[in-house]
Amino acid sequence: MGRRVSDEINMTASRTWSGLGACRERAGLLLRLGHLSIVLLLALAPPAFAQDIATDWIDGERHRTRLIAGDVPGATPGTVTAFVEMSMDKGWKTYWRNPGTAGGIPPEFKWSNSKNITKLEVLFPVPQVLSDKAGDVIGYEEYAIFPLRITPADVTAPVQLELTVNYGICAKLCVPAEAAFSLAIPPAPLPSAGPDAARAFAAVPRVGAERKPVDPSDLKVERPAGKPGIVRMSALFPGDPASAAMFVSVPDGRYLPLPARQATGSGNASFSANAGRVTFEMDFTSSPADLEALKGATVSVTMVGEKGQSDDSFVID
Repeated sequence: MGRRVSDEINMTASRTWSGLGACRERAGLLLRLGHLSIVLLLALAPPAFAQDIATDWIDGERHRTRLIAGDVPGATPGTVTAFVEMSMDKGWKTYWRNPGTAGGIPPEFKWSNSKNITKLEVLFPVPQVLSDKAGDVIGYEEYAIFPLRITPADVTAPVQLELTVNYGICAKLCVPAEAAFSLAIPPAPLPSAGPDAARAFAAVPRVGAERKPVDPSDLKVERPAGKPGIVRMSALFPGDPASAAMFVSVPDGRYLPLPARQATGSGNASFSANAGRVTFEMDFTSSPADLEALKGATVSVTMVGEKGQSDDSFVID
């Protein structure tokens, strides 16, 4: 009897260990399947966002600035896009290329100590006209981003951007400011520069072959007879003509009067012959700008329509 009990105990133990072995096999299989599932999920998941390519914020009087780099829709192949980002206190503003009748300091960008850069273009998004007691300010209120289109000498190598920006910010008083940045930008592909940078880049006026059907086009310029202090400009503006606007600047930043939109049908008859053509005039007769001193200067014209914007230019004769 003792032997029978012993045999039964041994059989029970054998069955128990066998069951435990099967459990371990099943557990091992489940573990391997779980591991495989995790691997497959990681393989199928979108890549994690790369760390932003950006400097620290630099705090200034009533504002702060930083330099960032990254990809945005519509960027030119073979170029790198960086952005000077500026956040200002409520009611403060900074300037466009032509600061307006109120005066001001247009931004100046210096990058001569940079490496692996053959060309750098400062791009200005469409500005606003901000009126105050001193006159019209052409610029950006409380927030601005200035895109920089960089052409590297070697697209496979990093770009070392050493950038100094001199600019002004203004509320009741205008304050000159300077910010210096140093940023290493790796070769493409770069992470997204973010939605604010993308919006700023999309608001840059297009030129030449970049233009879209929604952009203003066909700039015409004349000096009307009998009006020596007037420069008349017109262009075709798709969409609502009431939204048409023009801004002008010269390379050295000298002040130019803000073009004033003329009533429909005014001006040269040839200018109003086409549907959608809107006429503007720069009036130098009551302006501190000297039209005669500007002879030979190249004037950049930013034309803003309902859904698009473009740049063109002419030479004052």
